[in-house]
Amino acid sequence: MMAKENPKIAVLMATYNGSKWLAVQIDSILQQIGVDLRLFVSDDNSTDGTLEYLKRLAVSDSRLVVLPKTERMASAGKNFYRLIRDVDVSGFDYVAFADQDDIWNTDKLSSHVDLIRANDAEAVSSNVMAFWPDGRQKLIFKSQPQRGYDFLFESAGPGCTFLMTPWLVGRVKHQLITNEAAQEVTMHDWLVYAICRAYDKCWIVDPTPSIQYRQHQNNVIGANAGLKAALARLKKINNSWYRHEVALISRIVASINPGVRFLKFQKIIQSNSILDQFRLIAFVLEGRRKLSDRLVLILSVLLFIF
Repeated sequence: MMAKENPKIAVLMATYNGSKWLAVQIDSILQQIGVDLRLFVSDDNSTDGTLEYLKRLAVSDSRLVVLPKTERMASAGKNFYRLIRDVDVSGFDYVAFADQDDIWNTDKLSSHVDLIRANDAEAVSSNVMAFWPDGRQKLIFKSQPQRGYDFLFESAGPGCTFLMTPWLVGRVKHQLITNEAAQEVTMHDWLVYAICRAYDKCWIVDPTPSIQYRQHQNNVIGANAGLKAALARLKKINNSWYRHEVALISRIVASINPGVRFLKFQKIIQSNSILDQFRLIAFVLEGRRKLSDRLVLILSVLLFIF
């Protein structure tokens, strides 16, 4: 009887000045059990020796592929969009995202493959265990039950936990090539989640943490932990960044699924009328997965902050 082949997985990693963390992270990726993987890395013009380190490592390990240097992209999201556009994933069974500074559990990929297969899903994400240089740890809980419109207001969790089918990555690539709004979305993980749900496809959020989520001063987003993080997010709501992103997501979702509810939401989120502001509450009630997040968002709508 022939042995069952391990699933082939393309891991897409975006790097920028991550030399101090890369060795540990890449080692945790290359030591994944039960899978056959290839790691594709796009470096955004690092100045700390990151690219040189990656090139040296690629010489000794054929599983690592370093993409050609491009002009500075200046954001992690755009770097991941470059990976989605430029890496041919057609020969792989699944595709994963990876940040440069985390540490993966050895069964991260294999356990998520099992979840996708068992649930006939297009993607899976998970909770993470955040950790700080001083030894503190905190479970970042993202596996609250999904809601009817949560994908219009948030991602399914950190993109560094995502495992996706090539079909879904292909749909995201199509949007990035054909839809200007998709190119403007800041957070690549939110965009991917919204596109998946716009097609009414199954997405699993695993309650078991799959990575150690490193926290440091250079995190693009990081763990939503503590007063400082909460104030930073409130500031984004107040300066209209968040509403702008929600409006972009709504345009993309409505272009994929032009049903009445999404067209209505698109009209409301782009409106400045007081009546539409109150109509927005009906969507917010089915928005964020976490109760406290919904309450904050409802309050921000009522106070015309959002």
